[in-house]
Amino acid sequence: MTVKPYAVDEITSLVTALNTLARNLWWTWDQDAQDLFAELSPRGWQNLYHNPVAVLREVSEYELRVRLQDREFADRVRHVLRKFNAYLADEQTWAHAHAPQFLDRPVAYFSAEFGFHETLPIAAGGLGVLAGDHVKSASDAGLGLVGVSLFYREGYFMQSINEENWQTEYYTRLHPRNLPLEPVLDARGEPVICSVDIAVSHVYFRAWRVNVGRNPVYLLDTDIEQNEQRFRDLTLRVYGGDSTTRIMQEILLGIGGVRLLRELGVQPAVFHLNEGHAAFLTLELIREKLAGGMKFEAAMTATRQECVFTTHTPVEAGHDRFSADLISYALNKYRSQLRLPLEELMELGRVNATDEHEL
Repeated sequence: MTVKPYAVDEITSLVTALNTLARNLWWTWDQDAQDLFAELSPRGWQNLYHNPVAVLREVSEYELRVRLQDREFADRVRHVLRKFNAYLADEQTWAHAHAPQFLDRPVAYFSAEFGFHETLPIAAGGLGVLAGDHVKSASDAGLGLVGVSLFYREGYFMQSINEENWQTEYYTRLHPRNLPLEPVLDARGEPVICSVDIAVSHVYFRAWRVNVGRNPVYLLDTDIEQNEQRFRDLTLRVYGGDSTTRIMQEILLGIGGVRLLRELGVQPAVFHLNEGHAAFLTLELIREKLAGGMKFEAAMTATRQECVFTTHTPVEAGHDRFSADLISYALNKYRSQLRLPLEELMELGRVNATDEHEL
């Protein structure tokens, strides 16, 4: 008996669905999904760091369509797609039963790094891996969570051993087209552009969306034409540069992250700071309340009630400290919006608020 080949529109539908699947990190915890992409190009799967987006770019569409005419392979593709779609649509989750308040107003989870998979090397270590696992676990639980971080164009360094047996490190440029990223666009299909005041400059940024199961993570990116080169390089590397670069990255993450969420219409119930790198988000929340007519003390009290902080490195070396001069420089324009003298601003960040010698 002759097996009737799939119609062109059926194959097109499967190709589209595979590309959608490749751009959702759900596949990182589903072995059947990984096996599909590995089978398409075993060598590419190994050489391209197990990256299905890159594998699909390497395999021609003609070759992919030919493979999908194989009914056994196509049936396995359909099986994985059914699992994926059922996962996204499932409303019988822990959160639906126990935390429905977070379905419409999610937790905003800010972290300087997220370690999801080697496909997206924007993490330095355990802090990022933990953050990535939090997002995956929240997705499995059906818990509304929105992640916020930075898109590091060179990520974290790679390592190799040279001929003298010394470890050497090097960076590779990350290209969004080869990664499980989607540009964040407005209603006209243009990139959403936001800005934040750093020193005396407006620094502009766009964002990329990482789909992690049910939950999005937004990565802020300053490498756009509206910025001068020093600000385009701001999101170049994880924990890169000197103290000036670090404080600028943290202003972007904290203040810029809140502004992006507002621009997208996301109204978090809770702001979760994963370590202190996003601490400046508290200033932005206070500034919003001041702009709405609230007094400073009341704004600070209200902000405390909507923020959660987790520390994983409870030693002095694990936390950034910035001098009053650097704070004054980096928050030059922004500080006027808080209507707060520099010394009072410094007190907010000190362990001992009255110790003028504490950074």
